[in-house]
Amino acid sequence: MPKATIMDIKREVEHYLGRRVKLEAHKSKKKLYQKEGVIAEAYPSIFTVRIQEDKRKEQKLSFSYSDLLTQSVKIVLLDENGIDQSVLAS
Repeated sequence: MPKATIMDIKREVEHYLGRRVKLEAHKSKKKLYQKEGVIAEAYPSIFTVRIQEDKRKEQKLSFSYSDLLTQSVKIVLLDENGIDQSVLAS
């Protein structure tokens, strides 16, 4: 199976703009956080995910496409019911 390139990942992220996702990212060496949000915007080098937690203000997190390529960030697409559908850029 051929390896994904940065351009492949960028196209895939652009295709899923507005979709709900579950993401898992490394905050530091030993800390991992998991959040749910919506892929908000795609730029030439980064993309943003809009997170809305219970009582907190909405926040935007940004990631580079290389984060997905190197798997330091993992994104799972969710359906309308919040059920995992597929992994983005696996």
